[in-house]
Amino acid sequence: MMIRYLKQEEKIESRKLWAEVFSEDSDSFMDYYFSDRVKKSKVLTAWKDETMAAMLHRNPYDVVMKDRLCKVDYIAGVATHPDCRHQGYMSRLLSRCFTDMYMERMGFCFLVPVDPAIYTPFDFTYISQLPAASLNEKGRQLSRRAFLERSDECREVAMFVGRQLEQRYEVYTLRDEDYYRDLGREVRSDKGDLLLLSTRDERECMAGVWAYYGEDAANVRELIGLPDYIKESGTAKPYAMGRIVHLEQFVSGICLKEDSPVSEMELVMEVKDRFIHQNDGVFKWKLNREGSVLIPMERGDGLIPQLSIGIKELTSWLFGYSSPPFSPEQKELLNRIRPFKGVFFNEVT
Repeated sequence: MMIRYLKQEEKIESRKLWAEVFSEDSDSFMDYYFSDRVKKSKVLTAWKDETMAAMLHRNPYDVVMKDRLCKVDYIAGVATHPDCRHQGYMSRLLSRCFTDMYMERMGFCFLVPVDPAIYTPFDFTYISQLPAASLNEKGRQLSRRAFLERSDECREVAMFVGRQLEQRYEVYTLRDEDYYRDLGREVRSDKGDLLLLSTRDERECMAGVWAYYGEDAANVRELIGLPDYIKESGTAKPYAMGRIVHLEQFVSGICLKEDSPVSEMELVMEVKDRFIHQNDGVFKWKLNREGSVLIPMERGDGLIPQLSIGIKELTSWLFGYSSPPFSPEQKELLNRIRPFKGVFFNEVT
């Protein structure tokens, strides 16, 4: 088995496997993805003789994490040729992917699973839900116009959505001019559109952004706007799964709560990670109200861990998605720690 990244001119070769595994994707969408989106990606492949047996695409995003901006990969295009399944190809690809991301000091990676059972064995866990939202009565009265890929319009939209997201979430992909150029091409490649919503008064203030797939607009890709015009239209559903990759880098953004009875704290934590050996061990975790530092310790030096936790459970807890079943003694200590509040991912590729 040979594992390697495709060169820029070779990336088009992965389209054949993509089309075979993701047969629901239209030719026009794949035209967009392989002529545009894939240029920024790293395509990791596994080969059986001269055949591409499996692949995954590392699509890069800038992600806001509270007061920091981090480089994070969205793992897409995870596919194995039907003749090569259950032979360990994907396990080898993900292990290599984790190694490379760790060397790049990437705090975490994320993906949107077709089947979560494929990824839980690799310690991925849900980290965010996708709200079910639609325009309310007032929102349906807003004026609509098609988004144009001009720099001034891209900048205006990015600033507007950025303000909405920072008021509600601490972790989300950065909206910039390139993000909305890509999003417009993405939805239009699949018979959808990207519309800007504005008030009908003299000022014509921007009130929302609506992107959807399909001519009937039934498949919403993004609907973000002022609260006055948006309503919940159902129950939020688990959407993105994530995994801590570089543990020390990730926890640097975790701090103590403002109302913590102490301004500094140390605890000894044992982390279990079967795939990234640098994360597997005993650490001294030093926290204050600005951030934290993780110091690797040697096993057997007499330190008794106050917390022993798997990387999957740690990921879910620190993203604020769900809390592990801590003991009463642990709860008293760990309730001082502030996980991230509000995680929003709605990306598709």
